[in-house]
Amino acid sequence: MKNNKEKVFAIVKESIVNSSKGISAGEIAKMLNMHRSNASSLLNELYKEGKLLKIRGKPVLYTLNKDEKRGTTTFKTTGNFDMLIGSSDSLKKSIQQAKAAILYPPNGLHTLILGPSGVGKTMFAELMFNFAIENSTFPIDSPFIAFNCADYANNPQLLLTYLFGCKKGAFTGADKDKEGIVAKANGGVLFLDEVHRLPPEGQEMLFYLIDKGLYTPLGDEKKRESKVLIICATTEDIDNVLLTTFTRRIPMTIEIPQLKERSLEERFQLIYEFFTIEAGRIGRSIQVSTNTMRQLLLYECSGNVGQLKSDIQLGCANAFLNSVSNGLKNIVVHCTDFASHVNQGLLIYKSHRNEVDKLIKDNARLEFTSKGPKSFLEEGDYSLPDNFYEEIEKRMNELQQRDLKAEDIRLMMELDIENYFKNFMRSFKLGIHKEQLSKIVDEKLIDIVESFLRDASKKLDRIFPNKVFYGLCLHINGSINRLKENKDIVNHNLENIQKDYGKEYEIAEELSKKIESNYGITVPEDEIGFITMFLTVDEIENKSAYGKPIVIIAMHGRATASSMAEVVNSLVGANNVYGYDMPLEKSTKDAYEELKELIIKKEQGAGTLLLVDMGSLGIFGELISRDTGIKIKSIDMVTTPIALECSRKAIIESDIEKIYEEMLKNVYQYTSYNMKVREHFLPNKENIIVTLCTTGEGSAIKLKSFIESKVNIKKHNLEVFPMSLNNKDHMFKQINNISKEKNILAIVGTINPNIYGIPYISTYDVFMDNDCDKLINIIEGKATSSSYESFAKALEDELQNIDLSIYEKIYDDFILNIERNINKKMSQATYTGLKVHMACSINNLVGGGLSPTCYYKDLILGKYDKEISLVKEVIKVIEEYYKIKFDIDAICFIVRNIISM
Repeated sequence: MKNNKEKVFAIVKESIVNSSKGISAGEIAKMLNMHRSNASSLLNELYKEGKLLKIRGKPVLYTLNKDEKRGTTTFKTTGNFDMLIGSSDSLKKSIQQAKAAILYPPNGLHTLILGPSGVGKTMFAELMFNFAIENSTFPIDSPFIAFNCADYANNPQLLLTYLFGCKKGAFTGADKDKEGIVAKANGGVLFLDEVHRLPPEGQEMLFYLIDKGLYTPLGDEKKRESKVLIICATTEDIDNVLLTTFTRRIPMTIEIPQLKERSLEERFQLIYEFFTIEAGRIGRSIQVSTNTMRQLLLYECSGNVGQLKSDIQLGCANAFLNSVSNGLKNIVVHCTDFASHVNQGLLIYKSHRNEVDKLIKDNARLEFTSKGPKSFLEEGDYSLPDNFYEEIEKRMNELQQRDLKAEDIRLMMELDIENYFKNFMRSFKLGIHKEQLSKIVDEKLIDIVESFLRDASKKLDRIFPNKVFYGLCLHINGSINRLKENKDIVNHNLENIQKDYGKEYEIAEELSKKIESNYGITVPEDEIGFITMFLTVDEIENKSAYGKPIVIIAMHGRATASSMAEVVNSLVGANNVYGYDMPLEKSTKDAYEELKELIIKKEQGAGTLLLVDMGSLGIFGELISRDTGIKIKSIDMVTTPIALECSRKAIIESDIEKIYEEMLKNVYQYTSYNMKVREHFLPNKENIIVTLCTTGEGSAIKLKSFIESKVNIKKHNLEVFPMSLNNKDHMFKQINNISKEKNILAIVGTINPNIYGIPYISTYDVFMDNDCDKLINIIEGKATSSSYESFAKALEDELQNIDLSIYEKIYDDFILNIERNINKKMSQATYTGLKVHMACSINNLVGGGLSPTCYYKDLILGKYDKEISLVKEVIKVIEEYYKIKFDIDAICFIVRNIISM
């Protein structure tokens, strides 16, 4: 049976069929025999949920949101500007501009929406249309036509036909008159996404439509009329991609901020929204762990709100699969359910603890339903210490089964241990009596702990609260029992404890010795670490990362500073560097105000390192510091190495004065050589070794000279080619171009660019290996050959389903056929890597296993059809011999290796 809200919604839907004007609260109240105020309340709830639009007037009328009309609504929609997250903060200016554009008489202003992918430009355009309907700028039944110009960008004629229509016979294939979307949008809104993909002639036709309200279908001589409000969107710089004559006719330009420019509070609300949507989609409640919320708040989300939503969907999908596979009642989303780039958010949690902990309680687990957050649940049972050890073991097993990196597991376990300790100590806030304690803890142990805390109090000049005594007694009692049962105690925070609390750790060792002598057990270092945490309880409970210094690069030019900041953030991974580009034509006054605003917005309370290139920017730091009170230290003649080092130091050091002094002392180490790296031509020889440096300058050349002094380059027809890592995209393109013409044997440098199929050797290894044996082995093909032999020997017992000696002959025939067909020789590294991969795949398939998913499949399919067909044909011999079948994922893995040749 429907409730009242559902009945109201049904009546509104029925009214749309019979009338285009909408329906009032009074009319609904009369139809349902209810009080008008109740009907009005229910209509407003549906309006806030985004299901209805509210048309202002007397009386106020309600109609369906256009998504509801089309039947494309999600479980929760945003139907109006007022309900948009950030409407009163980051999006306030954008919304004001949008409302002004819609309300401007007589029929609104044409608008251009700017912003990178994923910020929500399409949704924003839809909200503008909703606002126009609500304010009677357009009638209720006005059309909203959306079109992405990128869909037909490779066929300009088809694109223009789709837009403006065509006359029969206008071109080959035009067998009838076709109406374009400009005609369909007549009397309403035409939204053109990625408008920069519109060719110049299309832009000209569009601005004629804007000027005259007229257009001409392709192949027709007769002009047609269309009164349409045009809203365009683009991710690009409009000065570079759109005709000036076109942009001049768009009076309103609205910029949508990126996710990183919005506050953590707004990001938190967005995360709430997306989990609520997923709970509605799945039809079950979703519980979300604290660490999940932390990482979602902090990870680098380059795809903005769209990517955040997609990442949350993926995490929920993995948690749902885990729930179904294991027959679990609840869907619990852990941080490990997300892709590795999302997990990176936890790495910087400690640097943002103050901000994050204001939003998320560290002992809470959120539960979401389709109606929103349901409740806060306490996370874990910390009443008995032994439960904690079991939780650690269980958690460790779970993380290890997910094939996470060791350092990621360590980080997550550190946070879990810290949360356990905080919650364990909170359980003693009300206190317990000593008599109660003696019922579950040996009195001898109570006396030992009392004596220990008296001594520790004197040595540390510190008074301990009662909760430390009670907590320590219970904890050690559980630990003694565990050690007597020969169970392990593991403290993943041990290294940090020993480093940060050395004196307390030494005192905790004294207690461990007393326990050992009284109970005949050996207390491990990990347990001493836990005891130390009790001696530092106030520091741990109140622990918060003070704000870290930030780094701002300010340089002349349109993208100089922002490009360098992007490189540094990519290499260091801390995302603590921001760029300010000062075009040469910009006035000093405007630049000063913009830079000051950037510093105020990004500053975290620990000061700013301002790295500048020249001119007036050099004195801005002192002036901004005087105006704002923010501590600013300026460093001149910025280079990428200087920025890299500042970023790295700002992660680990809170004192900006120390960072500044160290940089001034060592700045000569980071200054550039006079000799520049060649970046714009191909090497001459067939075999190439690339040397990489991060500066774009002399160290790669120094490395080249060292290698040439150790390796006979003439003998191997070899050239050492120095290259810059200053611009990572450029570096990848350059290596890709070289690899098409030459054979890249190895990359040598300080940073591994992680390029598939090309061996990497660190600068350290090259200099420490005086004879360059490792490099010479790669040049002569020895290293990769021996690597397969080592593999075969190590896994001979594992590969039970195939005979390796027979496999090697079959594999060589397979490669020979491939090389003949593509007319290119496979490198030793590719040959060996594919040999190992296929051996494991065949062994797995013969044993009845399945091929793993190839995550590059979507990129390969459609682009390398020729190579896929070739592999399918040549591999038939292997399939027939082993009586197996390679699926498309397995084929794509092989093709990926081949195309790397």
